[in-house]
Amino acid sequence: MRSLRWFLVGMGVFLTLLWAAPVYANAPAPPAYAWFKFEGAESAFQGAQLAECRSQQCTQPILLMQSGTCTEAGCLKSSPILSAPHRFDCAGNICLFVEPSFTQRSTGPYYKLLAQFSDRVRISKAVALNIKSALAGYSARYLRVNVRAVDLAIVPDTTPMKPSRWEVFGKALALTQISELVVAALWLRWLKFEKQPLGQALVAIAFVNLLTFPVVWFFFPSLQPFQYTTSRVFGMIILGIASLFGALLATRPIVTLKTLRNVFIGWLVSLPIVLVIGFFLAIVFGYGESLPPVNGVSSLITLPASEVFAVVFEGWLIYCLNKPSISLQQAGLLSLTMNVVSMALGLWLLPATQLF
Repeated sequence: MRSLRWFLVGMGVFLTLLWAAPVYANAPAPPAYAWFKFEGAESAFQGAQLAECRSQQCTQPILLMQSGTCTEAGCLKSSPILSAPHRFDCAGNICLFVEPSFTQRSTGPYYKLLAQFSDRVRISKAVALNIKSALAGYSARYLRVNVRAVDLAIVPDTTPMKPSRWEVFGKALALTQISELVVAALWLRWLKFEKQPLGQALVAIAFVNLLTFPVVWFFFPSLQPFQYTTSRVFGMIILGIASLFGALLATRPIVTLKTLRNVFIGWLVSLPIVLVIGFFLAIVFGYGESLPPVNGVSSLITLPASEVFAVVFEGWLIYCLNKPSISLQQAGLLSLTMNVVSMALGLWLLPATQLF
């Protein structure tokens, strides 16, 4: 456990230095923004244009910005009149328009969207958006774009605000622990584990879940588009914690309940220290970031990758902590079964998790 002690001492010194360092802040006023979420599209989204209109009839739309490809008939052929620090970014089925507070070129009052799909270009009617008002609410800044047969319809998003990952985290972790421990208990009993080895194995699996679940829940989603830098910093820290303590467990020549207790205490003590360090790093790297950047990896990649990580990482640790009572193949199959069951129950009992 010497490496763990030095790790904790090093974090304490680093935290002391951070605490002693002065921090200055002078953040600009938040920008005006609007989120557009395309719904109901049956063909692939290729790009969008955001146009400005002086009247609701919009006889002469002015192209403000473009994201992706929009070159077919119906798209505006003129060059966009806005550039950075204005933003109009699209990823997946979501677009974000940002107008900085200090701009000399105010847009509006009416806007329209032109979007190119694989089958045709669809255009919305001009709509008035109240995104510049400091009193603008959720429905004024979050807009649904209904993709219809030949056009688009922009409507305010009046659905209740979606819960954050932090709000759902406790329920999801509890469901994961309960379901996976039940599966593990049945599986290990089938492998003829005696009472004491079975109890130790379940304690180990519960701790392994404490390492892997935050990685699946926070790190992999932080890689997706429109994620704040602060989220990515915390995600990297969570991945580092899981890797460090996973390696500490896997390299123990003999693992007993006392070993698990000591490593768990070390994890418990280091967690708030690391999170405080992460808070300072998040301020450093995410300072002044009012809205998230568009760059990221599609959820079609991060979601399967997170499940593969959980299955492989947990299977490896289950094998290391219980060998020679269980083979690597058996540990891998157990990990796969646990994760399939917990994911299925999560989608069934916690519908909010389907939003992430």
